[in-house]
Amino acid sequence: MIMEKIAVPEGLFDGQLKKRLETLSKFKMKGINRTENGWINLHVHTNESFSAFRSPAEAVWHASNQNIEYFGINDHYTVDGYAEFRSACKIMRLKATFSIEAIAMDKEKHKNKRRFNDPDNPGRIYIIGKGVSCDLENGSREQSVLLTMRESIRKRNKRIAEKLNRYAEDKGYSLNFSYSDVRSLTPRGNTTERHVVQAFCEKINSLYKNKDIQFDIYEKLLDCGIDENTLTDSSELQTLVRAKLIKTGMPCYVEEDSKAFTSIRNLIDIHRKYGAIPSYGLMGNPITEEEEDFDALVKTVKSYGIYAFDLFEFRTELKRAKEIVKTASYYSIPVFIGTEHNTKKLLPLTGEIGKDPDLHKYLRKSADFLCGHQLMSDVCGIGYLTPEGKPRFDDAKEGFHFFSRIGELDLSEEKIEELRKKDLKERKIYFGY
Repeated sequence: MIMEKIAVPEGLFDGQLKKRLETLSKFKMKGINRTENGWINLHVHTNESFSAFRSPAEAVWHASNQNIEYFGINDHYTVDGYAEFRSACKIMRLKATFSIEAIAMDKEKHKNKRRFNDPDNPGRIYIIGKGVSCDLENGSREQSVLLTMRESIRKRNKRIAEKLNRYAEDKGYSLNFSYSDVRSLTPRGNTTERHVVQAFCEKINSLYKNKDIQFDIYEKLLDCGIDENTLTDSSELQTLVRAKLIKTGMPCYVEEDSKAFTSIRNLIDIHRKYGAIPSYGLMGNPITEEEEDFDALVKTVKSYGIYAFDLFEFRTELKRAKEIVKTASYYSIPVFIGTEHNTKKLLPLTGEIGKDPDLHKYLRKSADFLCGHQLMSDVCGIGYLTPEGKPRFDDAKEGFHFFSRIGELDLSEEKIEELRKKDLKERKIYFGY
């Protein structure tokens, strides 16, 4: 499902943050704003990693237009978009949540060819830190691990760009394509493989504007036919180029350095140091070996220190989603609904899962749980997990209910500031802890 194209105010992806927020404020004054009891989306990427959105402010503008009430930023390997996202959500009165995502490696599962939520790579596991409430300490081990992963990914993307340029030259096209073309697509250099492909396609299209010539170039480079719909749909074109040129076994493939994937323990430590709750992003489709038995998956991820799940619209069947939520509710594990938006396709921000009346109540309680975790972490320094990474409540149901109740409070900024001035004991008493 593709969202109907609507004109996005250019100021929302202006190069200046002030301009982006001013543009958002103007539309709020015109009455474009969410209503009460709106929808939930706690997992979208922005341009700080890779996304259909060209700024966090633009993402919030779309959310406001689509009656989203709870909205969550969730970029790969970075928290750089948080400040803008927080300000934008405040302008449009959305309940904001903050998360980060990265990939770890389970060497034993890799050896046994067991897949988690990366269907092409056994052993790899996407782990999300939900409800980030503080930054990593400068010079800390966790910051060093994260920066090492990012640098390894950057170096690989640079090598892919070099191979693409040589490959095009060998085919008779002098593009002068380089990593600087890729870097220019990102605000802070947090490049992805998808950025490399995007920059490569944009380079070709800028040098060869004639559609017939573009057809010839792509067909020769990809060694396959290409139809007009694919050529004119940037998302479809980039997906095809990625599959034909840089995936495993393709001419411009570059093997990933092991430094790009830390251990599960290290990644969970990073999320915990961010004050976040480690969450497992469910693949949805296809259902992998580790996801076939959901009860067994719950036990596996809890043994790692993961205490939540992310569920995704448009790649998970409604029947499967209901089974997941039913089992998660039995264990009192929060389930966070989202859409990712990790491609250039501008999909709707909610779908049949988020709008299903049988699921909405639990998904909303989970959203309140996450808001409660963030609020308690901010005001009292007490999140869902202890500093050792264990749930603060021995009874999972009691813990889930407590933080959900806190999230339901939806306190004003003035009230939060008032609470911050009180001593810790008074703050705890206020929240009933």
